[in-house]
Amino acid sequence: MAGRPKGTALNGRVRYLADDELARFLAAARRHGRKWDCLWSLVYFFAMRIGEAVSLRLDDVSLDAHQITIRAEKGGFSRTYDIPEKLEKKLTAWLKERAGLPEAKENPYLFPSRDLPRTEHMTSESGWKLFQLTSRKAGLANPHSPHDLRHTCASQMAAKGDSLVQIARWLRHKNVASSERYLSDMNSAEHEREMERRSAKFL
Repeated sequence: MAGRPKGTALNGRVRYLADDELARFLAAARRHGRKWDCLWSLVYFFAMRIGEAVSLRLDDVSLDAHQITIRAEKGGFSRTYDIPEKLEKKLTAWLKERAGLPEAKENPYLFPSRDLPRTEHMTSESGWKLFQLTSRKAGLANPHSPHDLRHTCASQMAAKGDSLVQIARWLRHKNVASSERYLSDMNSAEHEREMERRSAKFL
């Protein structure tokens, strides 16, 4: 996508996924099964931290109201979002499969742990390992962490011209300044391309 740096790091640990990388990653997740398709689609679309995703409870999702509540970590704020149709289909498919799993009985979490006790959710560490596995299956070079998807969503918003307030609200940032890096990164990248265009006839 124009205006979005590809494969660059914000802090040496997290990077953005280019459009083709994101498409390959989500396709690999779909092949892996309904659980992973649902998990990574949610993480990407709602720019979720992995801790927020794995701790989602069944009662955070209302298919009747077509809404999901995400309870923010790290000083953010919780927010209820409308669920788009494609994501609702993925959630419906996963919930149907989940109902038949032994670890799902009496477990309040959307993504229950397969380990004992089976009343807990899958761990963030499991999410990290799964991200690495899915990235390898997608043929991505040097995958870092599930946070790549959060930053990818934010960078896409910035590239499309969404305001700082819109980005902060979507990412559940309490402080708008926390979202400034996305706009500054986009502005810097666009400025470099503009300088290249201006100087092309002289160089």
